[in-house]
Order: sequence, then structure tokens, then C-alpha cells
Amino acid sequence: MVTLIRKFSGFGLVLLAGVLVLSGCATRKYVRTQTQALEPSIQEAQNGVKENAERIDGVDKRAQQGIAAAATADKKADGAQQAANTAQQAANAADKKADTANQGVQTANNRINTIETRINNLNDAYAESDKQTVTFPNNSSTLNAEAKATLDKIGGDLSGQRSGYMVELQGFTDSRGTEQYNIGLSQRRVEAVERYLVGKNIPLYRISVVGLGKENPVADNKTREGRSQNRRVEIRVLKSTSGRQTN
Repeated sequence: MVTLIRKFSGFGLVLLAGVLVLSGCATRKYVRTQTQALEPSIQEAQNGVKENAERIDGVDKRAQQGIAAAATADKKADGAQQAANTAQQAANAADKKADTANQGVQTANNRINTIETRINNLNDAYAESDKQTVTFPNNSSTLNAEAKATLDKIGGDLSGQRSGYMVELQGFTDSRGTEQYNIGLSQRRVEAVERYLVGKNIPLYRISVVGLGKENPVADNKTREGRSQNRRVEIRVLKSTSGRQTN
């Protein structure tokens, strides 16, 4: 009896093991079937995730490019602003130079008016009796030997006269150089002639001087010879027409 029970028990165990094995196989088959059914959806989801990641990368790259382009534009704008500021500063400097030149011209005009007023206020009437011209090297106010000889003759003619005459000196330059510089140079030239004549015993109060820069050219400034003639001081001797000259 015991042996029979043992046989049935062994058979039961074998049967139970077979059921478990068959159950396990059925479960794995079911899982595989369900998994295979989900694989397309899983693949589609993975593809969607990949596409979204690529889109995000693309948007990020475009954003970075936009930021870089904006930074470049800012730099160009800053450069343009700096150039504009530099141009404005240059324009302001040019305006100042123009104002200075205009002041120089106005000063020269005032001197001319002063000379004319002085002559008009004299009791005697004066007429130009003699006119001489001395010239100068380029960019120089130094009297050369020829200029000194001309001034020596003028000084000799007037040294014995105590009244009845005036000497008018007008200085000029050629057209090269700025207006302000040319007015200064013409003034230095006319003052050099004035000093020389005073040294020849012509009273300072009888001499009127003015530097006019490049005004009133007597020759073509486009040629070397013409420019040489324009670098000059004109000496006008004005003598009284009232007959009151004294020696």
C-alpha cells in the first residue's frame, strides 16, 4: 500500500511539474505575442523622440546663429557710431579753423578800414606818387639783396622830408597754404619791410601796414613764376597835394 501511495505521489509530482512547464511556456508565448504587437508603437515613439530631438537641435542652432548675428550687428553699429563721432569731431575742428580764418580776414579788413580812415582824416589830400614792389622766397619773410636795394632807394628819397607824405605797405602770399597761415605770413613780410624803412629814418607813424594773405594776385598762381610774383609787399608812397611839404 505504501508503495502504491509512493507511486501515485511521484506521478503527481511529475504531473505538477509538467503543468508548471506548460504554464511557463504559455506565459512566455503570450508575453512575446503582446510585445511583438507593441513593437511598432514603441518604434514609432522612439522615432518621434528622435525627430523631436533633431528639431530641438535645429532650433537651438538657429537661435545661436541669430544671437551671433545680433552680436555682429551690435559691433557694426558701435563701429558706425564711433565713425560718426569721429566725423563730427573733424567737422567741429574744421568749423573752428574756418572761424579762425574768418577772424583773420576780418582783422585784415579792419586794418584796411583803419588805414583808410587815417588817410581820410588827414587835413592834407594825398595822391600816390610812387609804387614799388619787393618779392620774397617761398614761405619766407626775409628781405633779399634786391628787396633791400629797392627799400634803400625809397628811404633815400624820403629821408629829407619831415611831412607831406605817407607810406602804405600791403603784404601778400601765393595761393598755397591755409587762409590763416597766409595772413600771418603776409603780415610778417610787411612788418619786415616796415622795420627796414624805420631803420632808414622814416618815422613809424608815417607808415601803415596790412597783411592780406593770398588776396589780389598779380599773376597766375598755377605757375612757379606767377607764384613768385604774388609773394610780395607793395610799397605805395602817398604825397600831399596841398603843397605843404617841408624839408
